[in-house]
Amino acid sequence: MPIPKISINGLRAFLAVYEAQSFSKAAERENATQSGMSTQVKNLELKLGTPLLNRTRKDYSLTPAGQIVYREGQAIVSALLALETDLAEMNDDITGLVRFGLIPSLTRSVLTPALEQYKSGFPKVELSLLEEYSGALLRRVLDGELDFAIVPSGDMPTGLTARFVGRDREMIVARPGALPDHAHLGSAPLSVLSGARLIVPSKSNIRRSRIDTLLSAHGVHCAEIMEMDGMLGTLEMVGKTDWMAILPSAICHADKDGQMRKLNLLSDPPMNFDYVLVQKTESPLPRAAQLLADALTTHVNRILADWTDLDTRSIAQDEAVHQK
Repeated sequence: MPIPKISINGLRAFLAVYEAQSFSKAAERENATQSGMSTQVKNLELKLGTPLLNRTRKDYSLTPAGQIVYREGQAIVSALLALETDLAEMNDDITGLVRFGLIPSLTRSVLTPALEQYKSGFPKVELSLLEEYSGALLRRVLDGELDFAIVPSGDMPTGLTARFVGRDREMIVARPGALPDHAHLGSAPLSVLSGARLIVPSKSNIRRSRIDTLLSAHGVHCAEIMEMDGMLGTLEMVGKTDWMAILPSAICHADKDGQMRKLNLLSDPPMNFDYVLVQKTESPLPRAAQLLADALTTHVNRILADWTDLDTRSIAQDEAVHQK
């Protein structure tokens, strides 16, 4: 049988350098030296007889041959890791450490029931949760610090794969008694925010650009805007002051009764977005991590499905308010 020219170490080095766009960052990610990474990539190119990377001052791009090697290389490394995982778990209980990330919108309502179910079935698994916003979580998954993360959909960095989890919609959140023309859980047009004091996430949050675009496109001018990247702080401010916010329905689930905060489904126009589960393309999830990802996906969709009657209810409540 012929001996392949491509070594696994060379292939992993090439994948890491392109994804990290840096030999030094790739070396850190692969727990290797920068010179070692450079040698591995150079040897791979020499053995194949063709360059794989175009080097410029700012970045690295793939040559035509590099595109093929990158695509097929991801599949090869992923298949080998999946084989190792399957063999390791064949006769073992589900154990190990699962490192995962969630955006704050999901930790408030989804995390507790999902973990209770998961730990009851797999008590030997250790869990490590990191709560951050999407940009930071994507970097940590790519760098191998997390097995997976659930984030809003958007542009994915090279080296990550996204899988659809569920579709959420945005709500206007205010203190009880605000927006008297719109009943709790009824719909409210974006125009009600004209002249309001609005809390928004910082520009590093993927939802911020969507909110800014929506306000600008519809000519909605707020009296004051304050950036805040703390969801608990935002909820506290909104519940006790005249500040308002646009928040995903998932984080609002605990306020369905309307006692602490008033919720109105954003309409005219509606604002929706998708949650996706992201992982490294070349690294299949270990069994323990996959089972946790499945549990979180199930509970995200349970929370989102609990709003299915919201459209019908909001129309009825809005009609009742206007008839008074």
